[in-house]
Amino acid sequence: MPTDDPRGSRLLRASEVGRYAYCARAWWLQSVQGVAPDQTRLTAGVEAHARHGRRASLAEWQARAGLALLLLAGLALAWAILRF
Repeated sequence: MPTDDPRGSRLLRASEVGRYAYCARAWWLQSVQGVAPDQTRLTAGVEAHARHGRRASLAEWQARAGLALLLLAGLALAWAILRF
């Protein structure tokens, strides 16, 4: 973002600070090197992260269900032992 400032400094906008905080490397590539983001790869990355998030949520649910079944099996075993 060029300016008319003879010292060569430029104005840093709040949105740039936000982009830098989110991903310093992406900010540097776009703001300093002038590399435009590849929307196709960006979209693919967002979709891949969404798929991973769904799989991680499913794995967490399955782990909790497994623990609940293990607890039920332990209770059933304790009940069977104490009953006889």
